[in-house]
Amino acid sequence: MAAAQNLKAKLKDAPHKPGVYLFRDANQGVLYVGKARDLRNRLSQYFHEGGDGRPQIPFLMQAAADFEYIITDNEVECLFLENTLIKKYQPRYNIMLRDDKNYAFIKVDFEPQIPQIRVIRNPDAKNARYFGPYSSALKVRETLHILRKIFPYCASEKVGTRPCFYYFLHRCPGVCIGLVSPEEYRQTTIKKIMLFLSGNIAEIRREIKQQMQAAARTRQFERAAGLRDQLRSIEVIEERQKAVFAKKVDWDFISSFQTADKTAVNVFMIRQGRMIDRKNFILENTQNKPDAEIISAFLQKYYLENSDVPKEIFVPALPGGDQDFLKQLFAGKKVRIQRPTRGKKSQMLKLGVKNAKEFFESWATGQLSELSRTTLALDELQKVLKLPKLPFRIECFDISNIQGTNSVASMVVFENAKPKKSDYRKFKIKMDGEPNDFAMMREALSRRFSKKHTEETAAQFSARQNWPLPDLLVIDGGKGQLGVAVEVLQAAGLEIPMIGLAKREEEIFTPGRSEPILLPKSNYALQLLQRLRDEAHRFAITFHRSLRSKAAHRSALDQVPGIGPKKKKLLLKKFGSVAEIKKAAPEEVAQVIGKSSADKLIESLATL
Repeated sequence: MAAAQNLKAKLKDAPHKPGVYLFRDANQGVLYVGKARDLRNRLSQYFHEGGDGRPQIPFLMQAAADFEYIITDNEVECLFLENTLIKKYQPRYNIMLRDDKNYAFIKVDFEPQIPQIRVIRNPDAKNARYFGPYSSALKVRETLHILRKIFPYCASEKVGTRPCFYYFLHRCPGVCIGLVSPEEYRQTTIKKIMLFLSGNIAEIRREIKQQMQAAARTRQFERAAGLRDQLRSIEVIEERQKAVFAKKVDWDFISSFQTADKTAVNVFMIRQGRMIDRKNFILENTQNKPDAEIISAFLQKYYLENSDVPKEIFVPALPGGDQDFLKQLFAGKKVRIQRPTRGKKSQMLKLGVKNAKEFFESWATGQLSELSRTTLALDELQKVLKLPKLPFRIECFDISNIQGTNSVASMVVFENAKPKKSDYRKFKIKMDGEPNDFAMMREALSRRFSKKHTEETAAQFSARQNWPLPDLLVIDGGKGQLGVAVEVLQAAGLEIPMIGLAKREEEIFTPGRSEPILLPKSNYALQLLQRLRDEAHRFAITFHRSLRSKAAHRSALDQVPGIGPKKKKLLLKKFGSVAEIKKAAPEEVAQVIGKSSADKLIESLATL
């Protein structure tokens, strides 16, 4: 009650300005993120009896202990800031697209000298066009494969003297080596690609025909033949697309299938009267939410990052909430949102519901399958190794070197049987030069687990290191490497369950037991350990190769005072190698880097 009174008192300070507001619980966790044209008026609605009519508001206000707000200049900024904060905090009372990072976008990036076609997970730049989101990575790859066959595009970011890889495959027009100017490339290839991704095939076909006729008139027969092939490919794609409406309309049909706490959404994209794509999404936190609110939330999240906005959108329920935000969302475009009740449009929505239901059932089965495999693997691992608790966090260490040189160690982390790459660590071994895997493993483990103060508890140690201790430690190796790990942890005063995993027979060694544990290859626990070990090996090898690559580019010139990268480059360009520099006359060397530097260099090389 006191909290509610405090919030009402704080409400008086809220301004009559646009902005975004956040409700927090007693632990300062974010419960809900909202937007408003007038912050004070919008926030005051939450304190009326029954809230603003939404069923979840009384529960939200019961849990809310505080709120804060961020003022913005306009409603468009509200939309983007709200979307960013929802992704950041994932509040329990907000409707959310499930794990946005799973959805890919095709990005046409205009920042480089040669515009690039990229696949990204989160739109990140203004000087670009985005197409998507695509719920399937396979669909993105197929789209790009078709694109490159019909409209060969360049992989290089700037014009140079060396062609890109695709030029040799006849999948690049040669803009990378100046055969086509960047401006012409933008106005022809890139423009066609954007029209294609927008589903505007009729306009592409018309433009290609005009270019083909112009090329034929000027007797550019090879170019005309290439354009003819593009036109044929476009016509084949058109034939494959299902004709839905006689009129050349640009429409989206949005249908939904609601379950206990999630909603599956199906989007049919109609462009030029033809169905060009179908997309499916999962919305979370939709329990007890009315259809109008769910549709409104989806429209804002979907079209906020989608540049391909149709002229009409058909929905099963007209969106609730502030319609002005939707107008801002479409950036001044005239977009009609309608709810059809009969005819072919209504039938399309019903077909979309069937698709949404089918997608949800397939998705749910996959989720259960993955969850069951993960649970079985961790349960089996706990049972086989007699662990005190489920090994939620597992760390694995591996060593990589060649004859003791460029030695490295890797530490990879799995949480809930999945990689947690933010916690990966790599160690450049200091005792480089000695091919001693045991000593290298000791150094890596000591740097991870050594405690500064012997009286420190495990919890204090974890807090100081900024990441928790593992529930299970996996060492890539047999009894010897495992013995090293036991000694390091005993010296640190830490009690962590550990095993050694030997590669040859996939033997699992445990401290104090002479015989290894052998699991069948089909065992989920063994498969999890193999994935963990292979990831540690991959991470170590990658780091090791990068060090070797750097070492390969070093030379005796790096040890000479006053010889920096520029002078080194000039010398190697002129003489080719250190051996040739030693043979050269001092006057020749001085002409390249000056007399003072030449004298130091010649004196230094004489000692080699």
